[in-house]
Amino acid sequence: MTDILPEKWMKGIAITTTVLAVVASVASSRSAFFIAKAQLLTALEGSQWSYYQAKSIKQNLAETQENAFQVEILGATSPEQRELLTKNLAAYAKDMARYNEEKAAIKKQAEDTNRENALVVRRGSQFSLAVVFSQIGIMLSSVGALLKRREMWIVGLVIGFISLVYLANGFLLFF
Repeated sequence: MTDILPEKWMKGIAITTTVLAVVASVASSRSAFFIAKAQLLTALEGSQWSYYQAKSIKQNLAETQENAFQVEILGATSPEQRELLTKNLAAYAKDMARYNEEKAAIKKQAEDTNRENALVVRRGSQFSLAVVFSQIGIMLSSVGALLKRREMWIVGLVIGFISLVYLANGFLLFF
């Protein structure tokens, strides 16, 4: 009877370490995926803000040209000259309205990318924590087997359960 109990206990440790190794593997894979995705989203967001700045510079140049046309209209000597300057002024006003619309769309895209990136980083961190806790659980279970200390295995089980919680949270984002 005394030989059967330690044998069952050792099987429990073997199953625990195997399950935690699988959890660590899955969590590590998902963590790497989310880290790579976060890097891509960060680059995309930077590109979107650079595009926004380029549109702002173009808009600023158009505003400067519009102001120059307004000054030239005041000094126009002929009706034809005034009409041409008024047409140019209207064209620049259209450009400025277009730049405002384009900038608003680009800004929305960049902000949406930022929100998506924050979610991706959050998920990736949950998977990273699952890896850490599962590795600690494996280590405690293994040391418990070597030292024949059942309480170390139980602590390893508890920490392994925590890794499962982080793994589930990475997939479902409860908190």
